[in-house]
Amino acid sequence: MTEDLPAFAHNLGKPLIEWRDVSNALRQDIENLADAYRDDWSSQPFRRLFVRSCWAMIEGEVFCLKQFALRACELGGKSLSANEHTFLSEIRIIVDENGIAELERVHERTLSNLKQTLKIAVCKFESEWTPDFSGQDWRALSCSLKLRHRITHPKTVGELMISDSELDIHKDAFTWFLKTFGEFQASLLQKYT
Repeated sequence: MTEDLPAFAHNLGKPLIEWRDVSNALRQDIENLADAYRDDWSSQPFRRLFVRSCWAMIEGEVFCLKQFALRACELGGKSLSANEHTFLSEIRIIVDENGIAELERVHERTLSNLKQTLKIAVCKFESEWTPDFSGQDWRALSCSLKLRHRITHPKTVGELMISDSELDIHKDAFTWFLKTFGEFQASLLQKYT
């Protein structure tokens, strides 16, 4: 006999399942790229696709964590300030002088978005783990983001070229991200299971 899940578990499960599915799909993209190019890291198209795919995963994971934290706070009684709610939901309600309300999308800069998301999630889930934003790998993430912007919005053909050192920096940055998000998830599991 199965019992119906309580509404809060069902409503919290939706963003958690979405997070898992987004993460798995984007991880599969990266694995498929690696399989297609095997060990040929010298390929410039592979390098560009790899950097873009990693950043898609980073941004997807951050958005999904925001949605999970938002829903958990709404269902779990954790209070959010108006700014925190706007930040996590990425939506602000604007009311004009006639009383007509419109939704406005709110976007934070990429690194600030990642940092603030982790800080809010750590606080609201009362995790004893804290992310490290002071090290060399965090700075590498900033360099990797600049690389991603450069190859996504090139002005010259030379801007599309990714050097060995830039690729190494990107790999270190992505490794930091995976490690950091993995540690955060492990802290949740440790606390809540």
